Amino acid sequence: MTEAAESGSRSRTRRAILDAAVVVFTQRRTASLGDVAAEAKVARSTLHRYFADRAELVNAIADDVLVAIEQAIEDAAVDEGSPQEALRRLSAGYFNLGPRIFFLFNEPTFNRPDPPPEVERFWQRLEEVGKPVERLIERGHRDGVFAPGLSVSWIIRVLWWLVYIGWEAVEEGDLPRLGAPATILQTLEHGILTRER
Repeated sequence: MTEAAESGSRSRTRRAILDAAVVVFTQRRTASLGDVAAEAKVARSTLHRYFADRAELVNAIADDVLVAIEQAIEDAAVDEGSPQEALRRLSAGYFNLGPRIFFLFNEPTFNRPDPPPEVERFWQRLEEVGKPVERLIERGHRDGVFAPGLSVSWIIRVLWWLVYIGWEAVEEGDLPRLGAPATILQTLEHGILTRER
């Protein structure tokens, strides 16, 4: 086997393990690495060659999520078009990351009052990755598109939580997978009140 082929195979196996871990840990927080290996269709010994323990695997998922978020922001081209159009593209991109976001929001190590250093680094890195989104919202404020009384940080929080509860509703069967992005966007742009007639 050539070095390139081996590298490609390793990359596919690692990707399969990360994706399987998100599925398994989202369904059962206490799932074992054996459960993850079974979902990824690899031997447990293979999984351990990539990730020594659960903590290492969770940290790898978090790193993977950061890369995906950065790509979603780039794909949304948040500096182009109107702020409202850019926010719509970003919302759709974030929703496509739903299972991974859903996992992190529910992962106990990411919700502790005294997070370990690697979790603190994750939140710091997420803030850095999200700088283009902050600029988008500031632009929306200047253009009079986003409500001036809502701070940048508040709008970002609302967007993340809408993505989270959108996926929660999908997981619980309250929203169809294909209809959820439109519901998130409607709530983000118009809230829960009907428009005045």
